[in-house]
Amino acid sequence: MSELDVKILVNGKQVNLKDFPKRVLYNLLLGYVKSLNLEEEPKEVQVYVKLKEENS
Repeated sequence: MSELDVKILVNGKQVNLKDFPKRVLYNLLLGYVKSLNLEEEPKEVQVYVKLKEENS
């Protein structure tokens, strides 16, 4: 498998991922997106998650 272009940013800072977490995240997201039966083959997937703020 060639080098995967997988990135995670937390609070705007990139988290360094080793090979195994990159492959897991890649395959998880690709499998999820392909299950959506989209009209075209995915070329790039972007995911944005904003966490809920806890009441302090």
